[in-house]
Amino acid sequence: MMHPVLTTTVTIACDARPGTYPVTQRGAGDVGPDEHPFRWAQVRVEPADEAARRACRNKAGKLPPPRLEERWAPDRTWPQSEWDVRTFRAGSRITITDNDDEGSDGDITLTSRAFTDRPVLRGAKAVLTATTTLTCDSAPGIYVVYRHDVDQAGPDKPWARLRIAPAASGKACASQQAAKHSAGTSRTGTVAWAAGGVLVAIAAGAALLLWANSRRTRSA
Repeated sequence: MMHPVLTTTVTIACDARPGTYPVTQRGAGDVGPDEHPFRWAQVRVEPADEAARRACRNKAGKLPPPRLEERWAPDRTWPQSEWDVRTFRAGSRITITDNDDEGSDGDITLTSRAFTDRPVLRGAKAVLTATTTLTCDSAPGIYVVYRHDVDQAGPDKPWARLRIAPAASGKACASQQAAKHSAGTSRTGTVAWAAGGVLVAIAAGAALLLWANSRRTRSA
């Protein structure tokens, strides 16, 4: 299922001078001045007298703030844009997909107050993906995801947004994350123990070889 039509509402500035203005479009993955916005449409502003401009300012001051969230089909990967706000439960494991940074395998790190770690987007082809776990103690609300590109100068920029819904059970969520952390620590300990055993075996073998050489030397 696809939703090919997206809509939004804008207000023309009350002090805009008569003339034709370009409407540009930027993608969610556009970063820095090197990626120029796409010239997408044009809008013509008609002349208006001072009385009309005063009425415009009064009307504009009473308008509600624009709704920036976009609604995408549930079967589309997330995020499709910076304002593709999907809802996830606290403590859940989510997949992040980037369709706009081909050739950037391992170059983009994502951060958010809702994440338990700093996922890195990976992929050998046009699509990059990463997985992360949402913290159990994230309060319901909207959270910003920031991106950091390798060799980037300046602060990280907002790249996506998600909405956190309450976890099904706070205690169960915390227990699951603790179990995952414990399993990771256990695996690390096993690897370290195995590596330590190899080093001890090597040291013991070297000592035995030195002892044997010393005995042969004394016998000669």
